[in-house]
Formats: sequence, structure tokens, C-alpha cells
Amino acid sequence: MALEARYLESVPQTKYLSAENYVSYRAIMRIFYQEHQKMHYQLDKQTIMGELRQDRLFSTYTDQQLSQDLDQLIKWKNLTAIQDPRKVRTVADFQNKQYQYMMSQAALEIERMTITLENLYTYTTGLTSSSFRRIQRALDKIEKLDQMSLKDIGDWWQDLQEDFSRLSQSYQDYLREFYGPSAEKYMKSEDFIVYKRHLITYLEEFVQDLQSSSAQISAQLEYISSDTTEKLLNLVHQSELDIPRPLSEKTDHWQDELRMKNEGVWRSLIGWFSGSDSTARQVMEVTNEVIRRVVQNAAMLVQMQNMGVSNKAELRHIMKLFSETPSLDEAHKLSALVFGAQYARHYVVNSDRDTDRIDKSCFQEVPMEFLLRPRERTYRPSIDRSGFADKSADKKEQRRRILENTQRLRAEVMGHIRNKKLDFAHLETPVTPEVRTVFLSWLAIANLSPDKKGSTEYGQHYSLKSRGKGTCTMVCTDGNLTLPDCVLEFEDDVDA
Repeated sequence: MALEARYLESVPQTKYLSAENYVSYRAIMRIFYQEHQKMHYQLDKQTIMGELRQDRLFSTYTDQQLSQDLDQLIKWKNLTAIQDPRKVRTVADFQNKQYQYMMSQAALEIERMTITLENLYTYTTGLTSSSFRRIQRALDKIEKLDQMSLKDIGDWWQDLQEDFSRLSQSYQDYLREFYGPSAEKYMKSEDFIVYKRHLITYLEEFVQDLQSSSAQISAQLEYISSDTTEKLLNLVHQSELDIPRPLSEKTDHWQDELRMKNEGVWRSLIGWFSGSDSTARQVMEVTNEVIRRVVQNAAMLVQMQNMGVSNKAELRHIMKLFSETPSLDEAHKLSALVFGAQYARHYVVNSDRDTDRIDKSCFQEVPMEFLLRPRERTYRPSIDRSGFADKSADKKEQRRRILENTQRLRAEVMGHIRNKKLDFAHLETPVTPEVRTVFLSWLAIANLSPDKKGSTEYGQHYSLKSRGKGTCTMVCTDGNLTLPDCVLEFEDDVDA
């Protein structure tokens, strides 16, 4: 069923929880909630200011700030302003509009929700098997539902939902504690060793009870036929409809939504206990994993403690040996044994030796050097730092060659221009590829210009003149190039 547009609208009543001035907003709304609990539904500005001034945080809080905050809360529909004409004594008081403020129903529910969130982690969580027993007894009554009244059926369905919800929430809250940062820190402390045995026993008993109870509940659910399930849901739906509801809850599709909600709860109950991928099986796997982690951490802590004890005893024994050494030379030998190279490594390499004698000591061999690199993927060899070589002479020679090539190319290009004209069809000598590239760039610049003019890289200005629609041939050293019959006319004398 598609979501209605009204379910997707924003809730302005919650904006005061995260607004920029949330401290004063929350303080005002908490005052209204506390007074609402005392059945003081309407408050004026003087009463609100008096309650705020009891906190040192609002010692400098002004009446103007209070008025602005109250107006904003009214815009967000958290408060409703009611004008109080009984306190008006002058025309000025009437113009100032003395108001009484009342908390809206939506704001009351939101503030109640914030109090629930503030005390969310103060509740004691635990794994109990009583929910399994009550769910089993509730499923046993399914065959007798048609003999019960609608009120009793509603109570039965409500109890079943509460037991199922309590079971799901309790195991989630309890197991969540083993995957947080505080749990990791506690499981690595020495106090955890004492707590470990009781915790493992507690979890193992829960797993055993879960195994037996889930199997029995799964068998009960599989025994229920589809016709019985349909009859059960119809009776539950009738009991829900029999409850008087306010007009605000009776939307266009409220009966269909209620039916879908009940069917979803029943499917969740079946999925929790039945099937190869049921939630009960996942709970057992997670609990076993917690037990494994507990045992592993406890063993690690015990090992660390024993390691500290053994090291302490070993050091005491070594100190005793040092104190009993008869000479300084013996003390040096003992020191070399204790603080020297404790582990020897033997390397076999394929390298040429000076001799093949097997009786020659390694101390008599010529030293060989081998580069050892760590076996790490992130290793990068160090870069040898050295000074910069002086390449000024090479740069000077390179600059000289470039200038010579430039001068040679210019002389060759200018040598083809006669009487301030470059006639491609009547060149006296073949053109090299370098010169041809220069000529074609000049043609392209003039051809793209609106006035058919351009300038060379040497500073000469020229214009492109076409002789018609025919073509001409430019003789080159590597072949002949056919191009439109045209001439480049230069404005100034060309200096070769």
C-alpha cells in the first residue's frame, strides 16, 4: 500500500530540539511539561520567567528574549497563545496583549519522548526465558479463540505482542552491550576475569533455553493451518475494531492499515522462530560468538598476568646470578648471554667464494654485502640525497644551437620572398618541410582573418591575394604540394 502524502510531511513541532537557540526552547518546553503533569495547563510570562530564573544559566535572560522564544514556539505549533482579558487594567495592557500559553498535544508527546530518550540507558537489560513460556501459553489458546469474547481476544493479542516485543528488545539491548567501545574496554580489564564465569553460565543457560523453546514454538506455529491463521487474524481485527477510537485516528484507510499491522506482527512472529534463517537461530549464533569472545579475552588476560609473574621471577633469578659471579669477566659473559643476540639466523646464499675449502672459518672469508629489504607491501626504498649537477654549460650550448637553427630557418624562409611577394607557384628552389610548415601557417592565419591579413613571427605584415579559383603547385624537397593559386604580399621590405 502506497504511503499517503500526509505521512511524508515535515513535523515542525520537533524543530525546537535542534534549533540554534535550543537551550532556552527546551527549558521552556520542559517547564510546560512539568506544570502539565501538575494539571497547570496554562502559564503566563511571569510564571515562566520565574521558573527560568531559578536556574543560574538564565540569570541574564530578559523578558524580550522570552517573548521572542515564545513567539517562535507558537509558530512551530508547540504552544498555543490565549489572550487573557481579565488581567487588563489599562488600554496599554490591552494593546500589549497579555497572553496565557498552553502546550499543544503534539508538543506534549514530543517532550514525553525526549524524557524517554534521556532515561533509555538507565533501564536494566537482561536475557530471560519467561517470554518464551508466555508465548507458548498464548499459542496454546489459539484453538479456543472462537469461544472467547472480543475483549478477551484483544487482551490475548495485546499480551502476545508485548511478550514478543519484550523478547526482541531485551536480546538486542543486552547483546548490543558486547559490541560497543565500553564493552571492549571492560573485557580487557582484570575485573572481567572474575565476572567471566558468571557471564558464560548466564549465556549458556539462555542459549539452552532458547534452543528448546524455539523448537517448541516453531512446532506450534507450523501446526497452525492457513485457515486457522485467517480465522485468528479476523478475530483479532474484529477485536481491534470493537475498541472506540477518536475521529483523528479514523483516516480513509485506517481499517486496512490496522489489518496490515496485525498481519505484519504475525509474520514477524513466525519469522522469529521458524525457518532455516530464523531470528532465533541468528540469536544463538551471536550468543555463541559472544561466549567465544569472552573466553578468548579471559584467556588472554590470564596469559598476560602469568607472563608478568614469570618475567618477574626470571629477572629476580638473573639478578641473583649476577650478584654471585666470581669475577668481572664472568659477569661480562653473563651479560652477553642475557642482553646479547639471543637468536641466531643462518643465511645460505649463492655467491662465489675465494676457495672451496670446507675447513675454512667464516671469519676468514672475505666479507660479502647483501641488501635486505623488509617484506612489507608499504615499504618504499629510501632515496639517496645528492646535490644538483651544474648544467649551465649544457644549457648554454643548447641555447646556442636553438638560436642558430632559428636564424637559419629565418634566412631560408626570407630567401623565397621576391619584391615583397611570396608566389607559391614560382618559387626558385624547392622548399624544405620546415619552411613549408611556416608558409602553411601564414596561409592559415590570413585565411582565417576577416580582412585576409596577418603577421609573421618575425614581425612582417602581409595580406593574402587570390588569383582565382585555380590551383598551383609548390615544389618541395620531399614532393609537390597542390594548393589554391594565391600570393602573399608584404607591406614592408623583407630583410633576409
